[in-house]
Amino acid sequence: MKKYIIFILITGLLNGCSKIFLDKEPHELTDAAFWKTAEQAEAALAGAYTPLSDEEALGGEEWCGMETFSDIGYMNDNYPDFIAMSEFRANQNTENDLSLNSYKEYFQVIKRSSDVLAHVPDIDMDQTQKKLILGEANFLRAYGYFTEVIRYGGVPLYDPLNAEAASVRATEEEIWATIESSLVAATSQLSFDHEEGRPGAGAAWGLLAKVYAYQKKWPESKSAAEMVVNSGKHSLLPAYADLFTIEHEVNDETLWALGAREGSNPITSMILLPNDVWGGTHDEQTGAGWRLVSATENFYDSYETDDERKTATVAKRNVDKVTYNGVTDILKAPNNQSPVVCIKFQQPFKNVVVNFSPGLDIPAIRFADVLLIHAEAIMNLNGGGPTNRTVGVAAAATSFNLVRERAGLDPIAAPTFNDLMYERKAELAFEGGDRHFDLVRWGLAEEVYNALPAEGTYKPKRTFVPAKHRLLPYPQREIDNSSGTITQNPGYN
Repeated sequence: MKKYIIFILITGLLNGCSKIFLDKEPHELTDAAFWKTAEQAEAALAGAYTPLSDEEALGGEEWCGMETFSDIGYMNDNYPDFIAMSEFRANQNTENDLSLNSYKEYFQVIKRSSDVLAHVPDIDMDQTQKKLILGEANFLRAYGYFTEVIRYGGVPLYDPLNAEAASVRATEEEIWATIESSLVAATSQLSFDHEEGRPGAGAAWGLLAKVYAYQKKWPESKSAAEMVVNSGKHSLLPAYADLFTIEHEVNDETLWALGAREGSNPITSMILLPNDVWGGTHDEQTGAGWRLVSATENFYDSYETDDERKTATVAKRNVDKVTYNGVTDILKAPNNQSPVVCIKFQQPFKNVVVNFSPGLDIPAIRFADVLLIHAEAIMNLNGGGPTNRTVGVAAAATSFNLVRERAGLDPIAAPTFNDLMYERKAELAFEGGDRHFDLVRWGLAEEVYNALPAEGTYKPKRTFVPAKHRLLPYPQREIDNSSGTITQNPGYN
């Protein structure tokens, strides 16, 4: 008889804990024993969360690594296949660590959340609890598919009742429709008041606004964003830098975050930390960060004067002061290829370095993102947008300027799409690769990337071909395992 492997959170999820930590303990239950009780429904939902904490999902390497496809970051460490993809010179995807594992982990989220949606409705349990479980499962399924479709286009649609479906790619349109359907359901099943580490209605509406924006459904995107903006439940944290501290990680700006515990995943802070902050002039204590991903000088130089996000996001060797392990001094980072490092997630290491994982939550969806999506939708509905980048749209100013003024910058009465491009780049840098996917969906990646000169050997001159590079090459191992039923993306071998 088929067995289900269920990962149960051991931090008290079944007792209503206030925060989802992604520790896990395997339990095996057969069909006959499972999908019978409320406790089993909660355990299955917990299992849908757990892959997100892995290193190649929201928990670390791949989430950070996606920034290297943009113009603001590059990869320091030796992942040649992944680097080849980020430099648009790969003809296939043989990267079987970051890329393949990420693909598989998000599909685990899709599979497990889909199983919850298929079986929990038949369980005799409290209806309020059931509704919440189904809402979170719908959100997780949508988030998993969203992550896959913007990278690879059409992917298999998992069907618990049809094992063959996992070996056939659906169309992009079918995936987008599935995402929309799940999120629309989630908006009616979730509440704006939610436990930390769990998505609420704000996260569902916010992600839905973004999903509509990717499809250029501007009226729908505007309306979905306004459900969050007008809810009265979300607002910007006064200081941008505080968003990335353990002390302020519970706030009204974060619509959904990946919960963390000290000593376990996520490890984003250590992944971005230079492996030699002080160059031997001070005690490093733990010795080395992973310095997997670092920032470009082009990005460092692109900030507007007085933008407070700069000092919260990047620091330059021999120029900027940083505080690490109780010491404040000029950054050295002699082993970094570029002179610029990302310091956005380093604040937990300011006073003392305890271990590689300080317990910092990862903000997956923020109110600032939704505000800028709202402004973008209004621009596109009023004569602005990627093809009319200098047209000012006064109607977009309110949402746009909430984000801009929080950064210490003067408001713009009629912001243009060029203004919006800057705000999204500065606001969301190093948060999962939004910059690259924004440029691709706007149809501007070719213009922006191909105009940039080489920056050292770490960020060479690149040639982006939209027909090919708007999607990543599909993981080759998945193609091979399918015996040809899964095909490669256009333009790749």
